[in-house]
Formats: sequence, structure tokens, C-alpha cells
Amino acid sequence: MEIVIKNNRFVGRIYNMDSFLEMPLKNIRKLWKLMFAEAWRNEDSIENLKQWFINTHGRLGWEIETREWELAHAVQCAEEARRVKESFGSVATKEVNEAAREARKAAKHAEDMCKRAKREFQKYEKLKALFQELNPV
Repeated sequence: MEIVIKNNRFVGRIYNMDSFLEMPLKNIRKLWKLMFAEAWRNEDSIENLKQWFINTHGRLGWEIETREWELAHAVQCAEEARRVKESFGSVATKEVNEAAREARKAAKHAEDMCKRAKREFQKYEKLKALFQELNPV
């Protein structure tokens, strides 16, 4: 889904609305101010944006739940690998040490992905508040 922002002679196209989650808030504010300045010319874009908010809320909520579950599983696996390594003590084999290292690495990656999903949701909340602030209706 795309939006086209029209204002006087300016025409801007956003082909992927998920890019709003990556753009700086001040740039989005400028674009949306242009869009709402001539809301009658941008009715389709405003409706597409409303639909994007609905779809994105569900998608991001689901992604956070999934990432939290993956994080919990990865932490559990890392803890189990640590226990196995400790049970061998100083005679742990190369494979046991490598397995523990890989489990820690996977847990760190899962933690990073969980944090990223939560940051995207926070950005989404800021965008929604901005949209409601600028929306004259």
C-alpha cells in the first residue's frame, strides 16, 4: 500500500509505509503537515494511513509476543548449556564449550530482536499520537 501526498505543486510518494518506522519523527511531521494542509486532496492517503495503523498495530503486537517467546526459549537453552559446561568443569570438551558459546550468542540475538520489536512499537505509538494531533477530524 502506498500513499501520495499532494500540496500545491508538491507530490510525494511513499511506496512502503513501514518506512515511517525508520524515518525521523520531524520529517514525518513535515510530510503529514503538508498532507493535512490540503486534506481534501489527500483523502485516499489519509484513509490508507488509517488502515496502515490498524494493520501495523496487530502485526507489531504479534511480533513482540513472538520475540519475547523466542527470547525466553533462547535464555533457557543458554542456561542449560551453561549448566552442562559447568558439570564438565575444567575438562569440558571443545564441543561443549562451543555449544555454550553458541547458546549465549543465540540468546543475545534474541534479546536484540526483542528490543528492536519493542522500539518499533514505541515508534508506532508516537506516530499514531502525531497523526491524531494533526488530523483535523
